[in-house]
Amino acid sequence: MGINIKHQCSFPLVFLATATLLLAGQATAIATATVSDLCAATEYKPLCRATLKGITDPNAAIEASINQVILKSKHAYFRSRTMGNDETTEICKEMYDDAITDLENSLKALKAKDKGTLDSNLSAAISYYSSCDDSYAEMGQESPFSKINIVLQHMVDNCLVLATQIH
Repeated sequence: MGINIKHQCSFPLVFLATATLLLAGQATAIATATVSDLCAATEYKPLCRATLKGITDPNAAIEASINQVILKSKHAYFRSRTMGNDETTEICKEMYDDAITDLENSLKALKAKDKGTLDSNLSAAISYYSSCDDSYAEMGQESPFSKINIVLQHMVDNCLVLATQIH
């Protein structure tokens, strides 16, 4: 069962990488230029472009990005539920649950045009992913969630940059 979970975990990363390459190679020049403008300031441009998939409106872009992080966080949460009930896994379950709550609150803040709350909730989500990995490091173990947590952190980092472009 452990091997199967590893393969299931890597599939979303392979899918994301493939989608990124396809989007980069096949997008029209106009769509790429417009999305590039929104993603230009982000540190993880290919991930940003793959997430936005041609969205040009800054508000729609941040909303779509947050929704993608919520979806990936739920995937990580459900994966953590299959990993047992040891202390470190329980911490990760709680961290993913807290991240999902804060991300959902970010969407509410976006709709309310409350930029401070939006930024605060997005920043908190990044810390939750780190806390999951830290719980394993404190036990002298490598986190089985480290790869997905890195992707989630990068996605939220892109959200924070995109949030600077909303009006």
